[in-house]
Amino acid sequence: MIPTNKNYFVYPDCIDGRKSFNGLTGIIRSELQRDPAGGDVYIFVSRSRQSIKLLFWEHGGFVIYYKKMDNGSFEVPPLRADGQGRHISEIQLLQVIRGIEFQKEKQRGNVRKTTLALEQ
Repeated sequence: MIPTNKNYFVYPDCIDGRKSFNGLTGIIRSELQRDPAGGDVYIFVSRSRQSIKLLFWEHGGFVIYYKKMDNGSFEVPPLRADGQGRHISEIQLLQVIRGIEFQKEKQRGNVRKTTLALEQ
């Protein structure tokens, strides 16, 4: 079960999908300079973007949630320019896990206002 009401961080680079507990906690400590046992959830995407790993601390030990897509690939929200990862919401995390594509925000063209007359 994926923990709720946590901070969710996407690692800014793709990882070697063979990395497990030691490799992922090493990345969190050395590159993100964070404590992997601090209660946050860390999201890692493989180079092929066909698999995703979530690492988090639960009840005295690390847990890895792993999912591999049969068709398609995972998409993550755009990352910050500083390369330090990205904090995402719980809803965004669920979108990532379900393979939902993030829509690019674009301004709509001119929209005409119309008035509807209700018949009485």
